[in-house]
Amino acid sequence: MTATTTKRTTDQAIITQLKAMGFSDDYVPPPKRLIVCLSGREKVGKTHFALTAPDPIFFINVDLGTEGVVNKFQEQGKQIYVYDVRVPRLVGVDVYAPMWENLKTVFQKVYRMQRGSVVVDTDTEVYELARLAKFGKLSQVMPQNYTEVNNEYREILRLAYDSPMNSIFIHKMKPLYINNARTKDYTPAGFGDMEYNSQVNLLLYRDDGDEEDEPEFSCYIKDCRWNASVNGRLLSGPMCDFNFLLELIHAK
Repeated sequence: MTATTTKRTTDQAIITQLKAMGFSDDYVPPPKRLIVCLSGREKVGKTHFALTAPDPIFFINVDLGTEGVVNKFQEQGKQIYVYDVRVPRLVGVDVYAPMWENLKTVFQKVYRMQRGSVVVDTDTEVYELARLAKFGKLSQVMPQNYTEVNNEYREILRLAYDSPMNSIFIHKMKPLYINNARTKDYTPAGFGDMEYNSQVNLLLYRDDGDEEDEPEFSCYIKDCRWNASVNGRLLSGPMCDFNFLLELIHAK
């Protein structure tokens, strides 16, 4: 027996053992869905864009600016289930911690649905709740103390990746600072690794044009892990639609 044959035999034995432990080389087609980090300044149509996703939509509503938007889609016959979360200010961990535990349970139950879409509006405020549940405050917390909070937050993202449902995490924007100096740019506010963990990162714009024109909404694809050929695309007008984006990205 040659050394090459011996190596192949050994390799196959190891592979057999690994398969017995749970490793698999079976091809499983990925679900046709998207996990999206959606950001933009105020009143650029973030909630509207998210609600163009396939229904049923399970809408985690932490933002006060969604009134009227959800109703419009429901009146058109879209199936939207809203779960309101109202985070009180200036209370203690004894209030925030049960709220956060309950919201984690909500996510676990929602992702059992296995179809439709989950919209978190806004994920910025959900992450704030996670921080308040741990620290009781949002400021004067050292970065090294965020490990437990961030690990809990990643569990929500794991639920999203283990599900065939679309997930749209809407983010507010905050000024970008470099070396403690404010730049002219903005960055998504909230969980710092969200853009890294998302399949596609989107930035929404609104162009009011001339006074007699209707405003035009646009969606800029910052980057897409699933289909890099769409990176840098700008989807304007009727193309600023989740279903159009879904078909575009999965067309490869």
